[in-house]
Amino acid sequence: AAALALRPGTALECYSCKARVSNQDCQRVQNCSHSETQCWTEHIRAVGVLTLISKGCSSHCVEDSQNYYVGKKNITCCSTDLCNASGAHALQPATVTLALLTALGGLLLWGPGRL
Repeated sequence: AAALALRPGTALECYSCKARVSNQDCQRVQNCSHSETQCWTEHIRAVGVLTLISKGCSSHCVEDSQNYYVGKKNITCCSTDLCNASGAHALQPATVTLALLTALGGLLLWGPGRL
């Protein structure tokens, strides 16, 4: 493994795709150019209903997070081979579950007589 990591002149490899709804559909490996030293992942979430994932190589990746009236956009960057494999930054289902559990807990504490 160490010999593979030390190969001189080897370009970075990143997963690459455009506007996919599933991270599983975003697993095509792209050989980056020598000037492209980072992998990026972009998640666009529209009103909590639809998430689009795009990935690729970049020579100048800038992490970003923006909230819009109708959704959110997150861009993450990394710099090792295939480091943009997962859609781990799209934690929306966990957030929704936490919000629902919090609301349910609040209703239970409020008391069943008030429901």
